Amino acid sequence: MVQISSDPTRHFFLIAMEGTVFKYDLVTKGLMFSFKTKAEKAMIMFDKDDKLLVASERLIHLWDFYDTKEEAPELITACESDLKVERVFINKNSANVKDLLYVLVTNANDYVLYKGRMERVLRSKIGPEHQSAKITCCEFD
Repeated sequence: MVQISSDPTRHFFLIAMEGTVFKYDLVTKGLMFSFKTKAEKAMIMFDKDDKLLVASERLIHLWDFYDTKEEAPELITACESDLKVERVFINKNSANVKDLLYVLVTNANDYVLYKGRMERVLRSKIGPEHQSAKITCCEFD
C-alpha cells in the first residue's frame, strides 16, 4: 500500500510492507522513519495528512503524527473490527472532519459505522434484494 502526502509542501510518502510502514522524503529520497503496524486492507491519511488509519483483516489502528518531530507516530486507538475488513472509508473530505471522524468498514453487503476513536455507531447490511451485492464506495456529507 502507498499513500502520498496531499500537501505539496510536506513532500513525503508512506509505503506499507510486511507489517511495517515506512515514511520517505520525496526530495532527498531518504527514509525518515518506520513503525510497525499491519496495513493489509487500508492505509488512509487524513486531517491534513497529520493522522493515519491502517487496517488489516480484523484490526484498525488510528495514528497521529507529531507536528514538530519527524519520528514514528503515536497510536491514538486500536480496535478489533466487528467485520472481516474488505474496504474502509473515512469522511476525510467532509466539512465535518474536524468535528468528528467517521469510519465505514465493509464486507460484501455488510457494514459497520464507527465514530471518533472507533466507537461503534451502527452495524447493518444492505437489504435482502441485494444479497449478492458488494459495497464498493460511499460518500459522507
